Amino acid sequence: MRVKAAFVSALFGVLAAAGAVTAAPASAASSGWDYISLPTWLGNCPGGGSVQYLQVMVGDTWSGGDAGDDLVYAKVVIGQNQTVVAEGLCYKGTQSYWGPASSQTIHPTRSGQTWWVGPAGVSHN
Repeated sequence: MRVKAAFVSALFGVLAAAGAVTAAPASAASSGWDYISLPTWLGNCPGGGSVQYLQVMVGDTWSGGDAGDDLVYAKVVIGQNQTVVAEGLCYKGTQSYWGPASSQTIHPTRSGQTWWVGPAGVSHN
């Protein structure tokens, strides 16, 4: 629970620094599900290793955490900009450390897309 509380605190700090993002009315939106990944090539593990656990928030929806890889399946709003705030737990040998929290904007156009996010930017398929 302490890890989740620390992450949520970090989320509010990142969101406050980035500015508020407002969403359109829910009646105009359709939801979908996309993959959010925290790859090392976008700066998620600057001390080496790879993400093996991550916590993600899309818009104002907690998307949860996932262990064992760098990927979560998150609910998104199709056709709208949404802020993704994420942080990964990096494993390097027998050591682990929290990578930097990042905040990026995505604009899903369909369900099933993959979004690669990190401090160095965002990309998608």
